[in-house]
Amino acid sequence: MAGATVNRCKIARAASSVVVALSFLFCAHVPVCTADPGNLRVKTSVAPAMSARAVVRGGNGVEPGWQRVYQAGQTDPDGHYLGGSNIIHVVGHKGKLYAGNSYWCDSRNVRYGGTDPKTGWAQVLRLDQPGGKWVVDLELGPKHLRTEILKSVTFRTDGAGRRLKKPVNLLVAGTHTAFPDHIEVSLFARDDATGKWTRGVVYSGPNGVAKGELSTRALCVHRDKATGVDRIFMTIGTLGIFSGVYDAAVHGNIKWGGKSESGPVEMRPLAIVEAGSNLYFSAGRQIYRRADGKEPTWKVVHDLSDAYPDPVTVGCGGIRGLSAVPNPKGKGESLIFAMSEGVGSRGNIYRLDPAADGGFTRVKEVSLADLMSNYLGGNPVNFILAAYNDCYPVIDPATKETVHLVGFESTISGHKYPTWGGGPRGGFYAGSMVAIRDAQGHYRLKEVNGKITPTKPVLVNTYSFALSPFEADKGQVLYFAGHDQNNRPSHDMAWIFSTRLKSFLKAEPENAGK
Repeated sequence: MAGATVNRCKIARAASSVVVALSFLFCAHVPVCTADPGNLRVKTSVAPAMSARAVVRGGNGVEPGWQRVYQAGQTDPDGHYLGGSNIIHVVGHKGKLYAGNSYWCDSRNVRYGGTDPKTGWAQVLRLDQPGGKWVVDLELGPKHLRTEILKSVTFRTDGAGRRLKKPVNLLVAGTHTAFPDHIEVSLFARDDATGKWTRGVVYSGPNGVAKGELSTRALCVHRDKATGVDRIFMTIGTLGIFSGVYDAAVHGNIKWGGKSESGPVEMRPLAIVEAGSNLYFSAGRQIYRRADGKEPTWKVVHDLSDAYPDPVTVGCGGIRGLSAVPNPKGKGESLIFAMSEGVGSRGNIYRLDPAADGGFTRVKEVSLADLMSNYLGGNPVNFILAAYNDCYPVIDPATKETVHLVGFESTISGHKYPTWGGGPRGGFYAGSMVAIRDAQGHYRLKEVNGKITPTKPVLVNTYSFALSPFEADKGQVLYFAGHDQNNRPSHDMAWIFSTRLKSFLKAEPENAGK
């Protein structure tokens, strides 16, 4: 998702039937949350009357078999506010569950109507046991609007390639911050012995250096095949990919290189992943591969411009959720991803199979819009945004096969089903949909917290998944976290639900949304 100053999938002024059909979602028919560079206050317009099916927040209903694990708007045992407009990441680390929230479009933040400039900024939250109480583990502090990265990473070598006495496992949180005269990209590292976090600066430069788009959306540790060094790689907007090495002597425990490895890219990267022994990242319509070595290079190895010739809108991002899956046609691994090009996106998921010439053969696996319309009994689906972070792998307890989970949001016509953030013609489907991809590349849909009803809370999408880190759960409980603000006011709409993995993956009749 773009930062506060970038509108999601902004509509071009050129007239087209698609734009007209979707204008109720992206124009000023409903309260819209934008960051005004002048006063950084929320702008709103009057919303028209809506169908009873259009819900603002919904109720508190919880489907049997599900648990609402986190509900924003409370305080922890030490009196710290537990809030957020959404949860961007949920991750297990050393037997505890952590979550990174955002205050984009949340009225607690001064940019959107808040009165205290010290509150309403991004947090890392911690849960120590099932059924326990969440606590604020890290306040990222003023100007840090979103916890854009939260990940548990492991280093086995130092910067010279020497093996460490024992692997170092760190929980890190990343964010970018715009100041009046410069921009900083930070990575916080947690000391698990003390519970304290240390901030390291990954990049600092003049404001506007990368067209205002320096969001940090992905991070990965990769061992360089040529040097034997474990390196950490971080996406920094249109500046591209920065890398560093483990160094316990520096703030944040990571020593970063001074410049981008990849050089500038056209669109902010949204994913970086290992497949086989290679490292890849995506940016807009392109996928890059790293050539390891003391002087590494990055090369475009696949380009979707033939299928998507028009420029990708910044808020949608193009290729999303780039992930590795077994190659169905032989050895090695393939890549899968969702394409979100802009207004009218069908949420097409593609697979790239390795080719003999070092490139890839592209296979379209599914259109999530078609799948969602079928789920809703033929109701029109106008837009899909999918795979916010990755295509999350889990092992199905029933089949012992690896399946992948893809969270997505959709805009639908009418109000036969509960919608949010739209107008008389429709809106965002209020439930959170998950596409389950099996080992054969077949897809089916399930909803978080069961089928959405007006008595249940508005969810909109699943941003992140995590298997339970708690010993008592034996890896058989799955956590879901999310909401997508979509430039709409979203005070305290962050959520986390959980259920048994086996129960969630259990097959149900098609068209369950009817």
